[in-house]
Amino acid sequence: MGQRGPQAKPTELKLLEGNRGKRPLAVNLDSTFRPEAGLPGIPKGLSPGARKVWKRLSAELLRYNLISAVYSDVFEELCETVADVKALRHALRAKQNQLRASGHDPMEAFEVLTPNGMPQQHPRYQILKSERQMMLSLLAKFGLSPSEQANVTTAIRAQLQLFEGEGGDKPNEVSPTAAPASPKGFADFD
Repeated sequence: MGQRGPQAKPTELKLLEGNRGKRPLAVNLDSTFRPEAGLPGIPKGLSPGARKVWKRLSAELLRYNLISAVYSDVFEELCETVADVKALRHALRAKQNQLRASGHDPMEAFEVLTPNGMPQQHPRYQILKSERQMMLSLLAKFGLSPSEQANVTTAIRAQLQLFEGEGGDKPNEVSPTAAPASPKGFADFD
């Protein structure tokens, strides 16, 4: 069973907001688990569809420091789930096309008849629904759903605010012609 109530805010965010709750904060930020951003290697047993998802998503997650080697198992599960959802969806579409070609209602692809003649949801469709739910929950863990993007703060985004002057004190004026290079990872910050 999941935790009750809203998700806890990170201590950094509470400090930036000014500790509205007035409760004592655990200010020791060094004790917070922050794994080093890095791309884990592609697992050997990954399916071909999941490999495509891995290559597509890993570059973007690494760009925003949202992936680490310690998250490789969860990311592997996400890639496999996305690939399974696509395969199940394509199988149902193929069945619909087959029914359409034979002159039947394409919606029959979503139901089967029991031995007693009663219609019920096709098992493939039931599996697709459960896989989609798992996919959405895994996407949320990496901040890849629209509702979760507001909750994700990457190190790069926080650092860029400091460089652009949104972080409190006014920085030194920089000539408008010199465009600063955007950092790509933790190593680019001095």
